Amino acid sequence: MTRSTVPATRILSVAAIILATTCITGATIHAVAAPVPFAAIAPLDPPELDAGTLVRTALDKIGGKSWDAIKSYESVATVQSAMGDGRIEFQFIAPDARRLVQTMPGGGSKMELGSVGSSAWMGEPGRARAVDPKMAEELAGGGDLLTLVRSIDTRFTDFKLLGKDTVEGVSCFRISMRPTQSPAPEVRWTLYMNAADATIVGLDVPPPPSDLAPNAPVQGGQSIRFRRWEPVERPAPAAPQPKAAPAAAEPRLLAFREATVTTAGMKVDLVYSKVAVDTLAKGAIAPPAGIEPAPGQSSPSRP
Repeated sequence: MTRSTVPATRILSVAAIILATTCITGATIHAVAAPVPFAAIAPLDPPELDAGTLVRTALDKIGGKSWDAIKSYESVATVQSAMGDGRIEFQFIAPDARRLVQTMPGGGSKMELGSVGSSAWMGEPGRARAVDPKMAEELAGGGDLLTLVRSIDTRFTDFKLLGKDTVEGVSCFRISMRPTQSPAPEVRWTLYMNAADATIVGLDVPPPPSDLAPNAPVQGGQSIRFRRWEPVERPAPAAPQPKAAPAAAEPRLLAFREATVTTAGMKVDLVYSKVAVDTLAKGAIAPPAGIEPAPGQSSPSRP
C-alpha cells in the first residue's frame, strides 16, 4: 500500500469533531533494527532494549510490510461524542487514489475530500470543487488513524525508550519519537506499547509548535488509545479449481476496532464497523464530474 508523502507541519481536524491526526512524509530516514521474536526481548529491562527494535516488532505484529502489498483499503467508523454520532469513511486504492467522507454528528452535513493522480476535490458530495492536489492528499491521507499507526516506522524517527508506564491498567513501554522532517525538533510524540505482547496501546500527541498554534484546528495536545486489535476483512475466497495447487496463506493483518481520542478533557470514541483490504474495484474512486487537474498539472491517472 503506497504511503502518503505529505509534510509533517500540520495537525488536521478529522470531521471537525475534535479528532486530529498528523500527516507525515513517508520518506524513510531513520533505519530501525531488524525485529526479533518478542518473547526474546520481553523479559529484559527497558534500559537494555532498543526502541527501534520494539517499534519494528510492534508493527510486524499487525502485519508489517505485508500492508504494502494490498491493492485497496477501506474503513468505516462511527464517531461518538457529546455532540452526537458522526461517521468517517476512508478509502484508498493503489497507487494514489484516496477519498475521505465525513458526516457531522447527529447525521448532519457531509464533507468529501479526494485525490486521484493530479486531480483533487473538496466539498459536499455532488458539489465538490477542485483544490490543490497536495492539500487534498494531506487532508484525505490524514483521515485514517490505522494508516498513521501502521507506518510509524517511516513517519517518525529518533526513537527513544523512556521506560515503562501504566496505560488503562496495562504495563507499557513508553517510547518517544519525532515526526520525520518536523520543523521543530522539540516536538515529540509518545508511543505506548504493551510490554507483555507488543500490542500498540496508544499515542500522545503534543500541542503544535508556537508558530503553528494560532492556525491549528486543535490547540492542545491529545491522547489516543487503541483497543480490540482484530484481523481485517477480506474478499471471500474463490472456489478452488480441480487439481489446483493450494493457495498460499494470506498474511495476517490486524486493525484496532475501537479508539478513544481525548483533547482538553473532551473525549471522542471511534468504533469501526469495517476495516477491509482488497475489496474495492480498481476504478471505485474517481473525480466528480467537472473536476479537472489543477493548473499546470497533467490529467489524472486512474487507479
